[in-house]
Amino acid sequence: MIRRSLAALAAAALAATGLAVLVPTSAEAATTLGASAAQTGRYFGTAISAGKLNDATYTTIANREFDMVTAENEMKLDATEPNQNQFNYTAGDRVANWATSNGKRLRGHTLAWHSQQPGWMQNLSGTALRNAMLNHVTQVATHYRGKIYAWDVVNEAFADGSSGARRDSNLQRTGNDWIEVSFRAARAADPGAKLCYNDYNIDNVDHAKTKAVVAMVRDFKSRGVPIDCVGLQAHFNSGNPLPSNFQTTLSTFAGLGVDVQITELDIQGSGTDQANKYRQVTNACLAISRCNGITVWGVRDTDSWRPGDTPLLFDGNGNKKAAYTATLDALNGGSTPPSDCRNGYVALTYDDGPNPGTTPALLNALRAAGVRATMFNTGQNAAANAALIAAQASAGMWIANHSYTHPHMLTLSTAAMSSELSRTQTAIQNAGGGTPKLFRPPYGETNATLESVASGLGLKTITWDVDSQDWNGATTAQIVQAAGRLTNGQSILMHDQYAATVAAIPQIVSDLRSRGLCAGMISPATGRAVAPDATNPPPGGCTATYSDGQSWPDRFNGQVAVTGASNWTVTVTVRAPQRIIATWNAAVSWDTTGNVMTARPNGSGNTFGFTVLHGGNQTRPTVTCTAT
Repeated sequence: MIRRSLAALAAAALAATGLAVLVPTSAEAATTLGASAAQTGRYFGTAISAGKLNDATYTTIANREFDMVTAENEMKLDATEPNQNQFNYTAGDRVANWATSNGKRLRGHTLAWHSQQPGWMQNLSGTALRNAMLNHVTQVATHYRGKIYAWDVVNEAFADGSSGARRDSNLQRTGNDWIEVSFRAARAADPGAKLCYNDYNIDNVDHAKTKAVVAMVRDFKSRGVPIDCVGLQAHFNSGNPLPSNFQTTLSTFAGLGVDVQITELDIQGSGTDQANKYRQVTNACLAISRCNGITVWGVRDTDSWRPGDTPLLFDGNGNKKAAYTATLDALNGGSTPPSDCRNGYVALTYDDGPNPGTTPALLNALRAAGVRATMFNTGQNAAANAALIAAQASAGMWIANHSYTHPHMLTLSTAAMSSELSRTQTAIQNAGGGTPKLFRPPYGETNATLESVASGLGLKTITWDVDSQDWNGATTAQIVQAAGRLTNGQSILMHDQYAATVAAIPQIVSDLRSRGLCAGMISPATGRAVAPDATNPPPGGCTATYSDGQSWPDRFNGQVAVTGASNWTVTVTVRAPQRIIATWNAAVSWDTTGNVMTARPNGSGNTFGFTVLHGGNQTRPTVTCTAT
């Protein structure tokens, strides 16, 4: 486990976007969602219905767990202005008063929306509708002036599908500037509130709807339109699954100079799968310094707008679900209290890396799950991909020796055995991976002679206890099932280069935690999995934040901002057939594949950029940072 001081956690939370995992100690870890989020400078909120404030179970959970409140329906248009220019704040004030009397902040939802309009507004059009809309924005925002942390000023203004167009609503038909003038009216009415654009299905940065919102925000920022934040509703289900690039989406919006807020989170499902998805969303927010916080859209499953999906953190009886535990654990940095390791430690191990096409995804998955692993690298891969060795070290992984060329070691002479191991030691050391203390023989083939050679180089020979069979085509489910056989002190054989193996990580970690097991290190003395050595913490240092720049049909610009250090090394990994064709504000070099660029300061500050010729692959680069 990785343990840092609370002060270190707070500092990291303001800038964390890289691969370093920074967590509070178990003694400092809070025990509720709101308190744990507050330790990172964020909030964790819920939607509250005024009609349920007499439900003791409902209010007990809400008061205990959450520190931000959104009125579920009570501040929407039909509730606050049922008749034109006749405003009714009774229900909205009830939610607001409950929140403030219990020491919670308020998000306002929503001022301008095509849906839940009162009948009189639905019957207006043109200038009359425009004026009525602006009056509504002004009156409601003025009534709650000074009480609202952030307003969802405009809600759901873009069309679904692949057009990237605005939604064809009565508000849109008043003129394309209706969103802009709504934001300006809201700022005039309540200068102290953050002003957000809020929408659903903008979770994948590669989708047309998301790109359209990105373009609008970029335009607004360039022209001084007062937009402070983007709200991602994050309603995930089988029709709109959690995308693998969700964190990149948050980073992209943040790179435009606005905050991001996850505003209506709910995730269809139950058990481990749902828990893993909640953990991934939470970790994505924690990784982006401008992610202010998370709001779940309801308290219990039975309070949800889609109760059949059981999408929330508490079941209908108010019991904490696995998703709750996963979310709280993520908020506390992925650390687990000692009692959760009551059954000991196991070692997750990955052979045959590093590989440009898979290692970045593997490291991201391990980081997202809050665990460290042992990487048995071959020397030839280490020499060819030095930047990825540095990325493994930066992510806090233990780096070990797996021979230079992956031969059948027992067919070699003693001198050849020594050469295989010593050249690998040198390649890893030269790449910044330290001096390995562990050696895993290829194919698990070993004897006394080989172990003596390894020992002479300071290496403990280890094999494995459980074989995942990923090398033999095992599916993600089969890999997870294999890991389910691990017991205290054991290690599992996995490999760097398989997508199914990467996909298994969240489920493996969740299962281990459910069984009171934690991911640990392999002891160089015994070869068994043990608690991480306090003298071998993951390195700290800097974080690198990627954001999109301009794009064209055949290329796009990217920008990387480095925080936490002035002397840094950033690796930028692109995917074939992509290639970087121009750079600025950094001294750069490439590995032998041309897929991994290493950037260092050149006196132009801590922000640099580059142009990627994408060749049809729109995947955004992976970046990692190491302080030097």
